[in-house]
Amino acid sequence: MTTSPATCEPATSLRVAAQLMDVHDCAAIPVTRNGELVGIITDRDIACRAVAKVNNAADLLVQEFMTAPVIAVSPDDPLDKAAELMSENRIHHLPVITAEGLVVGMLAQSDLGRRMTNREFGEMARRTSIRTRPVYVHNQALAKRDH
Repeated sequence: MTTSPATCEPATSLRVAAQLMDVHDCAAIPVTRNGELVGIITDRDIACRAVAKVNNAADLLVQEFMTAPVIAVSPDDPLDKAAELMSENRIHHLPVITAEGLVVGMLAQSDLGRRMTNREFGEMARRTSIRTRPVYVHNQALAKRDH
């Protein structure tokens, strides 16, 4: 896990959140208020929820696009629990928080991969990457109905 990960506040702009991801070479930033975890913003949230759909997205606030509530683990949880949570919820990052909700780390899918066999990691990666809707729908009537 990454200890003392970069965090941001809900009122942080998406531009600053993306810059934090660039500087810290990460794809997800825990969102905190007074040190307590309130959400998570990922590079995918910024690209797909904001930039792809909204003009001037860079100046909008993290709180408008973050995921909340957040699935998290404690420092004492076994890695198996983290892997199960990632697979069940199709997520790649888990904040590590204390009982008080304070962020003490960030666990990425790649961190778990270092402790798994190639086969185990491949299975987990497959399960966390399964899409729930088609990437492309040729028939526009079907596309409108599904959204």
